[in-house]
Amino acid sequence: MPFDSTTTVPELAKASGIDESDCNRLVRHALTNRLFIEELPGIIKHSAMTQAIATVPLLREWIEETCENMWSSAPHIVSAMEKWPGSEEPNETAWNLARGTSLPFFVDLSQDKTGIRAKRFADSMSFFQANPTMRTDLVVDNYDWVKYKTVVDVGGSLGDVSIELAKRFPDIKCVVQDLPEVIAGAPKNVDRVEFQSYDFFTEQPVKDADVYFFRMIFHNWGDKYCIKILRKLIPALKSGSRIVINDHVVPDPGILSLYNDRSVRAFDLVMKECFNAKERDVNDWAALLKKADERFAIAEIKRPEGSQLQIIDVKWET
Repeated sequence: MPFDSTTTVPELAKASGIDESDCNRLVRHALTNRLFIEELPGIIKHSAMTQAIATVPLLREWIEETCENMWSSAPHIVSAMEKWPGSEEPNETAWNLARGTSLPFFVDLSQDKTGIRAKRFADSMSFFQANPTMRTDLVVDNYDWVKYKTVVDVGGSLGDVSIELAKRFPDIKCVVQDLPEVIAGAPKNVDRVEFQSYDFFTEQPVKDADVYFFRMIFHNWGDKYCIKILRKLIPALKSGSRIVINDHVVPDPGILSLYNDRSVRAFDLVMKECFNAKERDVNDWAALLKKADERFAIAEIKRPEGSQLQIIDVKWET
């Protein structure tokens, strides 16, 4: 439905291929939630909200992804907890019960030969990352990068952070690592940015780098798998290497208003529902790093002003 057009319930029913009476019930319910408006009897037009869905890039993909995978998983979370108590396995989740598969989320996504589901997920994440509180300059501007020469961006996708670092700091060389199918779509011939295929559950191939950077990687995995990722780094580390983690740090209870805390806790449950992962508070991060190896020491945790993510600066002490 073009953003500047009007329609009627019979036209919507025909276009959607559903019964007119059923369509009318859905539209009447939508109107009460400010989805569409009816300025004249029987004439349906876009509200500001539905106009945004029609015109804002990637918003529709975000809504479709949320409805199909996140909301559909939520009713199964208690059943998953009962069936797999305390599980951190990515294929023992509410999402697995909702979809009726034994495959982990991302493996199942890759089974779609049309590529539609994978593209929709990627587009929805692009919309999520476009939030002003997720801007790459918030981490680029708020860490002392100038001291370092080599940065390995682990799970760095298409290298947004690394490309910005290379532009900003002429002495820095970056290596962006991700799975082969991701790297295949990476930009070419970027000055001082190399793209490398790598699975972070295998030994880190780039030795003695100054910084190993992880942006929103660990929140996708349970502690068991995060520990494995960290331990695969150890053979590559030199004394004084930094592990810079740009991720959520959940505030202690009572710090946020209930209104603001609600979205944090809801996001944590989404990670449980789909991945058996979680969001972590300061104590969780400290315990995770120490369990991986006593030589991982947190030097500083800070939240840049206006950022949703915090910067966890970890030093490798030998």
